[in-house]
Amino acid sequence: MNHPIVTITLSDGGVLKLELYPEVAPQAVASFLSLARQGVFDHYPIERIVPGWVVDVSYHAFHDPRACYFIPNDVKSGTYLEAAFGTVGLGGYGAPEIAGGEFFFPLADCPAITGTYPIFGKVVEGLEELRRLEAAETYPVPFPGEPTVKINTPVRPIFLEQVTVETFGEDYGEPTKLPGMEKPLFWPTLQTGEET
Repeated sequence: MNHPIVTITLSDGGVLKLELYPEVAPQAVASFLSLARQGVFDHYPIERIVPGWVVDVSYHAFHDPRACYFIPNDVKSGTYLEAAFGTVGLGGYGAPEIAGGEFFFPLADCPAITGTYPIFGKVVEGLEELRRLEAAETYPVPFPGEPTVKINTPVRPIFLEQVTVETFGEDYGEPTKLPGMEKPLFWPTLQTGEET
């Protein structure tokens, strides 16, 4: 079976190609593929770049209610990949479960988050694009309620222009969306405990 392949075309012409690992992180892969197919990631500006740490595409659930949900954390199975440069993972907000669409690229080996956030794929083409993003000029933005969290937003917006997927005929289904999870206040869905 071929692994799913994702192509991310950036607004400045850069291209990242990802290989996803459903055998390691099935919920994360299903969630990412579902949102990509719905176009949630398309035409979206990268919101956070922390040199030496991470490119965090969104922490606002892409300002899209379709991405406002939590899924079971794949790392709880005991099988997970290390968070390292060239991988891609799903993030969360300190709870054991994981936000359905908040994906990030580590810019270095990150042992502090290995086994906490599911790493669900790796960059197979375009590693130089991650380094180019890391070098982008940014400005600091306060993170709601968390003054110690660094949020550096690009001065000149860099968009995920288009995200396409190739699953080679395999159907990875929909992720398990967890009901009753408290949503972060800065997500577009502001109610807490909303059923998804």
